[in-house]
Amino acid sequence: MKAIERILPEINEIYRIGNNHKDLIDIHELGTVKTKDGSYPIIALTIGSKDKTKPTLGLFGGVHGLERIGTQVLLSFLSTLDKRFEWDEDFKDELKTRRIVCLPIVNPWGMAHFHRSNPNGVDLMRNAPVDAEDGATFLVGGHRISNKLPWYRGKLGEAMEFEAKTLVDFVEDQMFQSRTSIALDFHSGFGTKDQIWYPFAKCKNDFPFLKSFNSLFGLFVETFPHHVYKIEPQSAVYNTHGDLWDFALINQQKSEYKDNTFIPITLELGSWNWVKKNPLQIFSMFGLFNPIKKHRYSRTMRRHIYLIDFLLRALRNDRYWVQKEK
Repeated sequence: MKAIERILPEINEIYRIGNNHKDLIDIHELGTVKTKDGSYPIIALTIGSKDKTKPTLGLFGGVHGLERIGTQVLLSFLSTLDKRFEWDEDFKDELKTRRIVCLPIVNPWGMAHFHRSNPNGVDLMRNAPVDAEDGATFLVGGHRISNKLPWYRGKLGEAMEFEAKTLVDFVEDQMFQSRTSIALDFHSGFGTKDQIWYPFAKCKNDFPFLKSFNSLFGLFVETFPHHVYKIEPQSAVYNTHGDLWDFALINQQKSEYKDNTFIPITLELGSWNWVKKNPLQIFSMFGLFNPIKKHRYSRTMRRHIYLIDFLLRALRNDRYWVQKEK
């Protein structure tokens, strides 16, 4: 573990935050990714109320190992909570009525080795048993040609990869029972503008909770009229096979909790803007997905805190935006 913690200092931060406030935070390993060079834990944090029916915010990062900045933004927010727990008694009381659940690093091997995929060469966000209905974008939308190419889905008919199944099982266990839940998944590597994507990735059809999503982000735009985000369905950008959030949403609609509101959102950080401002980053695979300059890194760390805080507050006040969808 010590060697892994040197490679992934983010793991130290997860444990530090998780162990700092044991009265408010539960930390546990959901399993380990075992390879010839070591074992890589997938660590979960659950914060606040123990009642799984309470409104829940899910925070997820590191699905693609190259996109380290997403995990770091998530941990920046959690570090802020860590400090607030030391002095903000009102906030601690509020968490008795809400929950935060986190998987900061879904793909620890990929992050440790600067790979988008997991050890088997599978792109976890193309790995779910969901086929695009409107035709996936060539290669980038997922393929089964070879695991030597990026965006590989895995072999047809094989079980989901351990990391992908761990995420889906965690969401089902920790979020489906909630009357209202929002999942925010941090990514980078596309576009010059930070984007908020909502389902579906597989097709251009409306997803089941679109009315509630529109109401929620109507409030967001009214509250923060100068926000930095482009808000659109992922299918407006490109269609993909195997999207984990499409799969989780499909499962939720088949479950006994289908009438609960469940909104998965992807925050896609506009990494092309970092490359545009610092063209030398194009020669580094890491630089294509993460800010290199210190001031841009710092700006990214603070840039999205208000979005996460808004979602957490909106969950406490879900009566103002949750709509009857049928």
